[in-house]
Amino acid sequence: MGALSAFAEERPNIIFVITDDMSWGEIARTGNKIIRTPNLDCLYDQSLRFRNFHVASYCAPTRAQLMSGRQEFFAGVTDTRYERDNLRDDITILPQYFKQAGYRTAMVGKWHLASKESGLTGKPLVPHKRGFDMALYTRNQVGRYNPWLSRNGKQEEFQGYCGDILFDETMKWIENGDEEQPYFVYLATSIPHGPLVAPEEFRKMYEGSGLTEKEITYYAMVSNVDTNMGRLMKWLEKRQDKRKTILIFMTDNGHSCTKGFDGAGHNRDGFLRPDGLYNAGLRGGKGQQWHGGTCVPFLLYWPGVADQGRDDTTLAGGIDILPTLCDIAGVKPDDMGIQGVSLLPNILEESTHVPENRIIFSHGGRWNYPTEMGKYKYNVAVITDRYRLVWEPDGKKGQNMVAKENSALYDYRSDPGEKQNIIDLHPELVQRLTAAYEAWWEEAKKGMVNDWHQIKTGKLIGPEKEKK
Repeated sequence: MGALSAFAEERPNIIFVITDDMSWGEIARTGNKIIRTPNLDCLYDQSLRFRNFHVASYCAPTRAQLMSGRQEFFAGVTDTRYERDNLRDDITILPQYFKQAGYRTAMVGKWHLASKESGLTGKPLVPHKRGFDMALYTRNQVGRYNPWLSRNGKQEEFQGYCGDILFDETMKWIENGDEEQPYFVYLATSIPHGPLVAPEEFRKMYEGSGLTEKEITYYAMVSNVDTNMGRLMKWLEKRQDKRKTILIFMTDNGHSCTKGFDGAGHNRDGFLRPDGLYNAGLRGGKGQQWHGGTCVPFLLYWPGVADQGRDDTTLAGGIDILPTLCDIAGVKPDDMGIQGVSLLPNILEESTHVPENRIIFSHGGRWNYPTEMGKYKYNVAVITDRYRLVWEPDGKKGQNMVAKENSALYDYRSDPGEKQNIIDLHPELVQRLTAAYEAWWEEAKKGMVNDWHQIKTGKLIGPEKEKK
């Protein structure tokens, strides 16, 4: 614990960047011969790379994991819409712990955890009232050009392209702060999620590439993120900060070039079509429960600690962010509901705290109405350190409604493309994982406070706006 205490006393600055709807395939270093990401490649080469890091297959649920240290259902978030993206207001979230540790805090960009001003117990849901000293944000997507953003509740109009603006404002906030006080910044870009709009200079980078117009714009948006990451990295190098700065880069779900997995070129069975976008050999995209839908890049660069470039294949995920960052900041959460594990020992190359028998449950959620959650029960992946148990669509129902009998098991360590269903070879394992999931589902339902509130009040919000 001596090393951990020393880092807590040092209290490094932390910049946490999360992008929207891109994944491993959108980093050139993983083998993409078309996309141009020289700055992310540089960060990739220098960083600690968690290669088995899992989040939700959609955006708001992943953000709920990061902020709460819980699988999103336990934090009340089961959807990206219909007031079921509201992060429970009765829990302490990540920036509030940073405030306890003496940090100044900011968020810039996409929040997507508050469709209302206050939650079910009457406490605020908006970020500037949940621990962020400064929040420059929108509920969901940031307008692509000349966007309006809320700064602590007051609307401001900005000039230029959204990607550039968010990074500019992040650096301004850091520059204008007290150098004696450590800072935590959460920068959520909202691109390359649709609507697909990119500056022409970035679109020209892909002329003659053979991509469609839509794909050109998508890759151009990724390259804009990359350029801004490069600006941030160079800016950090020139600064004479009194303390070290940790730079984290991750994405929120599998890739999507609009229209979810289909837009990126994946079929309903998760396999990539011949004309699909490169996905580093992974099966599945956004909204799907195979590896490509939930396993995302998590790169951490920490000068003098994690700066030599190495892979870590420990089974980890979004739920681990809160306990890890709290450990680094030197604050101990008093919330017994936190499900994540601190990854600081992994970062320090010490013995991991992640148990060997760990199971991560990644559920797709997104039922039309709360009363229909049971129909979507098996839209899930049960992930161990080696195997992935999923229930696959059979073509008779919607993508998210799958039958219990359609289960499949993959050894993703030896079969990263999940091509060989080995369920008949491991009946006892399948039985054990299925039983674990059945128990987990019953517990997870208790945390779905927004769904139960709609059921209790009889105001079911869904595709028809409000169904009574």
